[in-house]
Amino acid sequence: MIFVTSIGAIYTTRRKPQKLRRIVAWIWFLGKCIAGLTLCVALGGGAYTGYLVVRDAEYFRLHTVHIVGNQTLTRQDIHYLLALPTNTTLFQLDLPRMGDRLQRHPYVKAVALRRQFPDTLTVTIAERVPHLVAFSQEQGVLLDTEGVVLRAFSPQHDSALPQLVLRQQRALEPGMRLRQDEVQRALELVRMYRTSPLAGAVRLVALTVEDSGASVWELASYPFTIRLGEGHVDAQLGRLLPVLQYVTQQRLVIRSLDLSYHQRVVIVPVKM
Repeated sequence: MIFVTSIGAIYTTRRKPQKLRRIVAWIWFLGKCIAGLTLCVALGGGAYTGYLVVRDAEYFRLHTVHIVGNQTLTRQDIHYLLALPTNTTLFQLDLPRMGDRLQRHPYVKAVALRRQFPDTLTVTIAERVPHLVAFSQEQGVLLDTEGVVLRAFSPQHDSALPQLVLRQQRALEPGMRLRQDEVQRALELVRMYRTSPLAGAVRLVALTVEDSGASVWELASYPFTIRLGEGHVDAQLGRLLPVLQYVTQQRLVIRSLDLSYHQRVVIVPVKM
């Protein structure tokens, strides 16, 4: 007996198992994807639930706020600026927001907030230090070393600070940063004075700054003005102390000293 079949029939017979295997493989792959996705969702949900449990746990409830570095700001001031919610835990604290609130205060130069588990928040503050008093429109304010306005001048507490009378009058408010050349030059001169031997012998009371950068100083116990040139201020301050000693020893009655000339001191006597 002879069987005859066509090539198309043989091809169709072989093709059916291959198609079936591809369908089964696709269903298997799709099942694995769904199972993996389900597992990820379950793990994510479990992790989030665990996070909520830990975040709200009584063990991490905030009990202590440790404040370091404050000299002018009181603990009450800092607590007010932190705006800590009641019955909060360390995980619930919004440290960036609290840091921004603190750093907006004129006295705060830098701040660092750190969680110390299980129940302590550490607040480290670097305060701005009064460096100079600036007067404008009969208004006196304290400036730090960068020219930031801190607060109003108090004669009872701030009289030891050097004073600068601004030639360009303007209203001054806490938090302002004075960038004009006159103020920055005055801040630089006060820094030079405080690092010189002169600071240990006599107190700088006030100074004014000219457009050229030259300055006129007033020193405690000396009833005359002292003019310093715009350059080589360290050398001029080095010459000033011996000159003051000479004036005192000779009991000279003078109106001003001028040290702005190179290696020369001009003494202007009082006209009799």
